[in-house]
Amino acid sequence: MSHVIPMSILPSCETVWIINRDGHFKEKIAKQLLQDDIPQNAVDMIFDNAAEVLGQCPNPHEDSPDAKTGIVIGKVQSGKTSNFVALTALSFDSGYAVNIVLGGNKNNLLDQNVERIKSYYKETGASELVVLHTRQHRSLLSNAQAMRDFLDEGRKIIIVGLKHTKHINQISSIFQDVVLRDVPVLIIDDEGDQATLNTRASIAEMSSIYEAVVNLKSSLTRHCFISVTATPQANILIATWDALSPDFGILVYPGDEYCGLHEFHGENQDTYIKVIPDDESSLLDEEGVPNSFYDALATFFVGGALRRYRGDSRHHSMLIHPSQKKFEHSRVLDKVRAIVNDWREKAREIADGIEDISSASLSDQLNENYNRLKFDGALMPSYNELHPYIIDCIKQCGPPHLCNSDEDASRNAELYKYNIFVGGNMVERGITIKGLAVTYIIRRARGVANVDNTEQRARWFGYKKSYLDVCRVYTTQAIKEDFASIYEHEDDLWSSIERAQAKGVSFKDIPRIFVLANRRLNLTRRNVARAERFDFSEWTKQDYLVLEGRASQKNDDLIAAYKNQLLDSLEQLVYSNVNTHSIVRDIDYFELNRVLLGQLEYPSESRIDTGFFNKLEEVLRKIDVSPIVDIVWIRDEAGQERSLRPDGQINQLFQGRNPNKASSTYYPGDGAMVLPERSRVMQLQIHRVKAKNRPNIDFHSAALALYIPLEYAEKMDRIVGQI
Repeated sequence: MSHVIPMSILPSCETVWIINRDGHFKEKIAKQLLQDDIPQNAVDMIFDNAAEVLGQCPNPHEDSPDAKTGIVIGKVQSGKTSNFVALTALSFDSGYAVNIVLGGNKNNLLDQNVERIKSYYKETGASELVVLHTRQHRSLLSNAQAMRDFLDEGRKIIIVGLKHTKHINQISSIFQDVVLRDVPVLIIDDEGDQATLNTRASIAEMSSIYEAVVNLKSSLTRHCFISVTATPQANILIATWDALSPDFGILVYPGDEYCGLHEFHGENQDTYIKVIPDDESSLLDEEGVPNSFYDALATFFVGGALRRYRGDSRHHSMLIHPSQKKFEHSRVLDKVRAIVNDWREKAREIADGIEDISSASLSDQLNENYNRLKFDGALMPSYNELHPYIIDCIKQCGPPHLCNSDEDASRNAELYKYNIFVGGNMVERGITIKGLAVTYIIRRARGVANVDNTEQRARWFGYKKSYLDVCRVYTTQAIKEDFASIYEHEDDLWSSIERAQAKGVSFKDIPRIFVLANRRLNLTRRNVARAERFDFSEWTKQDYLVLEGRASQKNDDLIAAYKNQLLDSLEQLVYSNVNTHSIVRDIDYFELNRVLLGQLEYPSESRIDTGFFNKLEEVLRKIDVSPIVDIVWIRDEAGQERSLRPDGQINQLFQGRNPNKASSTYYPGDGAMVLPERSRVMQLQIHRVKAKNRPNIDFHSAALALYIPLEYAEKMDRIVGQI
């Protein structure tokens, strides 16, 4: 049965033009999906997803220039290919002439994408569709006239290119043609968080692949660039003015059979995740094999036997992910091959009725892991009943395969039902291992790892509800904790996007703030985008004034109108008849932000602005706090004068403490307006400030200061984002 599974989409934006849902190409792809044993309701869902995405793209029937960037967020190993191929079909039926697919940064990933696209379109004739490959069709992709001829003949074009500067520039060069540049184009960036983003953003330069993508976009008059990814942290955290920052984003949920972070790393994680003891030797050591590896291998064969006993004849696989280094893959591969060969020989002896101490030891190992699966809840026949199936699985296991840039194991693996793979980078993104049930992973970055790279290594995710009970991941405690934290983080990330979209907040305006408690993890690569842990100081002060009269008056009017609603609750704080403030207590912060703080205008240089208050609200929601605020109008009627620095910054917003308590003018200072009994309550101070050294500015302007209790700040330690 095919593993191409539908995904349920979260409606996020209003469709702005009509999508053709009954066209020729849609019919062809739908037919192919049905032939792949995808049920009709699932096929309908796939095209619903595609229509939702396409509806946010520029209307191909308009003549005016239009360019958009979007992101489609799915789950790791959740069947993105079927969804983006459905998108290409709907785009062709609805007026787009050309689709470009940037399909991986390795040749085998590119070839895999080409083969998958061709397999979906195999019922479509060459007179209807041309699939071009940047490695195989260089001459055609440098011939603008040939491309125009294809389009004149009514043929649609899919160009599949490597994520490499030369390949992307090759595609761009075609669209320098005055006719082709006006053709509506859809660009699909598969694994869109990888390679295409600017890896030199931190030094204000452009990386070569990013620059090539920017040039490609600029060469097209009407297009949409859509990143498809399950790990969108980098795409979300890049600056919103970046050329690849999404204008819109769509969440695509996996089907019911999908098993991901929730199943493997949620509350039942101890069933599926087996921790490798710290005191064991490592599989990477030159000598010796850890006991945990023998357990993993035995579990693989017992699980494969159970699947076969149940009538499941599909592939059954094991992945060993020991390291990034290829020389270590080879050493591990040699060990694993020796063990598998030994077990296969013993299995043959057992099948022939030959029992000795060595084969009895293997039987004990298998029996022990049979009992562990049974203890964890797998429904098992008796061991004696299952034993012949286990022996057959061992005998029929293929030779362990190397899966890295030196060797592509996929072709050899097709010859066997039971496969074991050893690999590194090549198996951490894009590669799907059929029937993966047991993973042995000890690879982890030294020190601080990245969420997106780490999650992409979870090849054990996918559509496997039917055999989830025999799936196991053998790993270290640190990696187990990483994924538990990533589970909490991803759940929060999706909830943040859902909540913002439900409020009608545009994707660019979604607060980039997320839960991430694990300090051994960063959200993404720091050379692409930076995120910091939130560290609100006790007081945050507006350090610049609104110096434009109209904006200042608007703020005054808003503040006065709000204060007028609170007159019955207003009290006065009087200090030595010198400082007289007004205060109102116990105001809901979220409501205050909605009706006042979010309506005010702020200087562009100020550390306090609408974004600050919105981010704070998001953080407070994430730490499950519904705070109340005391609002203090400092020197309510009198206001105050402050000098401004040459750049306009306020020299000192707060009036300090008079150190002489015996003085008739003693004042504890603006910062001391938070009384000890209210130290656990937020306080907003509203100052009215006139620029002392700017005689041409003859009005007071509102300036804000916010106090955040220490207990809130301590809880914020697990929140990460763009501060």
